[in-house]
Amino acid sequence: MLELMAPDFMEREVFCCGPTPYMNAVKRLLEASGFDMSRYHEESFGATPPEARADAVEHAEQAADAPQIDVADLHQVEFTASGKSIRVAPGETVHAAAAKLGLLIPKACGMGICGTCKVMKLGGEVDMEHNGGITEEDEAEGYILSCCSVPKGDVRIEF
Repeated sequence: MLELMAPDFMEREVFCCGPTPYMNAVKRLLEASGFDMSRYHEESFGATPPEARADAVEHAEQAADAPQIDVADLHQVEFTASGKSIRVAPGETVHAAAAKLGLLIPKACGMGICGTCKVMKLGGEVDMEHNGGITEEDEAEGYILSCCSVPKGDVRIEF
């Protein structure tokens, strides 16, 4: 397929960005074709740094010792098209809520960059900490990025 799309790919500079398994597949494909890998370039948002992983383990250990969350602090996330809903703890994303219900909202970056997980919010409020993956126009129409949107209360999502 690459030869059909870019028959001169062997003479090009190749820039690759995406999830690690995708970039590894592209790299293997180019190497198998005899591509000059000095002209291959990757942009990666990186694996989780070791210090962040250590922090996550520490937080998980603290959470295990933490008191249970009061039911009054849970937020209802309703997915109207599927008729499913779930109560989530403060800090959980809309995407995590969907996954717990077996609803697979498409996602690629998981960091609010790509916009793949855009869904329509029909009601309620969220904190959306995105990294440019949604336009102001889409936000004004009610769209959110599920991967980086945390309910502030009960929310209704069209999915």
